Amino acid sequence: MRRRPLPLSLIAFGGIATVLAVAGCDSSSGSGGSVDTASVPSASAAPKLASTTDKSLPIEAYMYTKDQTDQLNNAVVTLRQDCMQNFGFTYEDQKAQGMFEPKSITQFRYGMTDADDVAVHGYKPAGSEKKVVKPAPVKLAPAATTALTGTDNANVKPGSTEAKGGQDINGKKVPAGGCIGEANRKLGATSAQGFGDAPVVVKVNTDSWAKSYNDKRVRAVFTKWSACMKQKGYAYADPMKAGDDPQWQKTTTATPREQQVASADVACKQKNNVLGVWYSVDVAYQKQMIEQNAEALNDVKKRLDKQLKLAAQVA
Repeated sequence: MRRRPLPLSLIAFGGIATVLAVAGCDSSSGSGGSVDTASVPSASAAPKLASTTDKSLPIEAYMYTKDQTDQLNNAVVTLRQDCMQNFGFTYEDQKAQGMFEPKSITQFRYGMTDADDVAVHGYKPAGSEKKVVKPAPVKLAPAATTALTGTDNANVKPGSTEAKGGQDINGKKVPAGGCIGEANRKLGATSAQGFGDAPVVVKVNTDSWAKSYNDKRVRAVFTKWSACMKQKGYAYADPMKAGDDPQWQKTTTATPREQQVASADVACKQKNNVLGVWYSVDVAYQKQMIEQNAEALNDVKKRLDKQLKLAAQVA
């Protein structure tokens, strides 16, 4: 079966359409939603940008880096293995292979930017065509499953507070949440999900994008971008509309028209400094929201630091 390519919005930002829906604006609207002018932050002078791949966002200070995520994941696996071995079982971590990962959080946040890449791949970045290979589920004996998850009830989430543990397996008591729960607790995880960005961090990151997308300063450069595109023969209200054109989803590789539209998109972004304006406004909203959520974010930072210290102690 042919793999259907992801829309640009999903590649760019893990589901911009969802972000817009949550923020109360419709990505199908040409003009965007309204922004409360009383809450609009001032933005620094927009830098001239042809790419944002090497640009960081303020909220990243409260997020795991890729290396930190790898460090935590490795520590989790080690602790689960040690726990399972204590019950006389072997545990091997199973990871999906081939997952496409942008070089940075900002590489595709504002759409496509690499003229050479889009000339060949259009709105399907090089590497995004890779098929995710999920490992076959490991079949564990019932006792091993109970030791790992803390429950023998298929309706209870493994490692959750509902997975009470306490079962006797090979002469030892299963900890609450099983070996999954024990590993998470030893690394300071706050839920059965383990280690992910805190809800307040996700909200700042998504809300700033949605607010900047509808900000009048960004809309002004969108208007210029749209006029530039029209001169080249293409009618789109803004760059995300171009990237999410449904016709690009019909093929797994870029068609000549997709290549042409994407190339025009990048050229018009550069001509009108869309990236510089959008990035500076996005950053301004993030700084404002970080200040508004300072206490919660300080707690997040402390928790991250603690978790990384605990992970570093795992052999």
